[in-house]
Formats: sequence, C-alpha cells, structure tokens
Amino acid sequence: MTKLDKRVQRTQYQLRSALLALIVEHGYEQLSVQDILDRAGVGRATFYAHYRSKEDLLVRSMDILRLHLVAETAAKKKSKRTPLGFTLAFFRHVDSHRQLWRAIVGRESGFIVDRQMRRLLLDLVRLDTSRSAALGRSNKIPELAAHFLVGALMSVMVWWLDYNIRLTPLEVDRVFREMSLPTLKALLP
Repeated sequence: MTKLDKRVQRTQYQLRSALLALIVEHGYEQLSVQDILDRAGVGRATFYAHYRSKEDLLVRSMDILRLHLVAETAAKKKSKRTPLGFTLAFFRHVDSHRQLWRAIVGRESGFIVDRQMRRLLLDLVRLDTSRSAALGRSNKIPELAAHFLVGALMSVMVWWLDYNIRLTPLEVDRVFREMSLPTLKALLP
C-alpha cells in the first residue's frame, strides 16, 4: 500500500513540477494537458486518474502552498498572537520562486492563477480575522477588510517583483504589516 502511495505522490509531483515549469515558459492559458503530460512523462489516463483538468491540477497544486501557510500561521499563533501570521511565509515562498511568480502575477496569462491565489489568500485572511466576527462586529466589515488586505498583499508582491526591489522577505513583510495595521486594528481585538 505504501509503495502505491509513493508512486501516486511521485506522479503528482511530476505533474505539478511540469505545470509550474511550463507556466514560467509559456504562461498558464497557453498550456494544454498534452503539454503537461509530455513534460511530466505521464500518460493521459494517469493524469485523469488524479485530476479532472489542468485547472484542477493548478488548484490542487496551490493547496500545498495553502497547507504550508496555514501551518506557519498555526505555529505563529502558538508562540504569540501575530495577525496575518502567514504573510512572512508567503513572501519567503514568493522570494524562493521569483521566476514563477514573475511569470504569473499581474500578467494577462496569469489571470486564472492570480484568481486562485487571491482565493487562497482570502481564505487565510478570513481564518485569521474570523475572531472579530465572533465579537459581534458586522459580517460585512470583516469581509471587506479581508478583500482589502488580499488586494494590498498582492499589490505589494507585484511591486516587489516588478521593480526588483532589494528587500528581504522579512523587510517586505514588516512594511506590509505596518501599512496594514489600521485595517488590522479595525478587525482584531
């Protein structure tokens, strides 16, 4: 059973790696499932045994990033209360995958990836700010603030990448947090 699990993991890793490499080279929208299969060295039946479409592969690939960021948030919350505890891990991820992110963010060919990334970040912000909703605040305000913070986070990332700003992930995170403090104060007790 574990041998099958390792094979499945290896196949899924090959497909994710092929997808990401091809996004850097050609953009997401131009890719076909066949392009991914050719790069990964995987057959069509194998692909469809794991994924419904290239968008399903993309979404499930981003789930790995989501799990990593959720784990970072949980680790931060255990040590101390850090609003938006996932942002430093997010900036570190972006920094270590600059070529991929430059190929995606703010580009016409990255619309679907950008949309999925915003959904992922919105879920993380909602998780982090949901405590204020429990304190009796209007449901609309936390939702608006979550969208505001995700938009700001994505804009800071695009700025950082497009202008090749020489700041470390820690420095970018610090500046983002300072700029986001008024919104966070409105949400968090």
